[in-house]
Amino acid sequence: MIKELRVDDRLIHGQVALTWPGHLGTSHIVVANDAASKNEMQQSALKMSVQGTAKVLVRDITGAIKLFQNPKAQNIPMFVVVNQVKDAERIFTGLNGQQIERINIANVGRFDGIDKSLKTEINGSILLTAADKEAATKLLKAGANVVHQVIPTDKADKFSNLLKE
Repeated sequence: MIKELRVDDRLIHGQVALTWPGHLGTSHIVVANDAASKNEMQQSALKMSVQGTAKVLVRDITGAIKLFQNPKAQNIPMFVVVNQVKDAERIFTGLNGQQIERINIANVGRFDGIDKSLKTEINGSILLTAADKEAATKLLKAGANVVHQVIPTDKADKFSNLLKE
């Protein structure tokens, strides 16, 4: 079961490694990222950044969906991290909207190398490309519980309200 699917352009960093697993009650962090799944050095760095707070698995998007569909995995509370909204939408769609309690679009579009003029700025931590804005809209139309919450002590804002502003 996915307690939270977080969109964060940095994947795993201090907040993700240290505060969210305890807050969510998860023992597993799954990084679902096609590039990281092929880069052993990045995988090692991601795993080292957590150091004992949770078990880290790195999968490509298709492999992550297969993992979540495994009956054994459905009883394990997991925290999933992707770095693009369209990857969150691919996972949601691949699971037919099942097994995901919440999607948190926290930090996206700041470090992807795409010119800022080609993005819609939602707030200081969210800059969406047209593809990511379309993916967010699809998630909302499909009935996903989509929020924006950077750290656990922040109020969770409904993402639909942020898109309207």
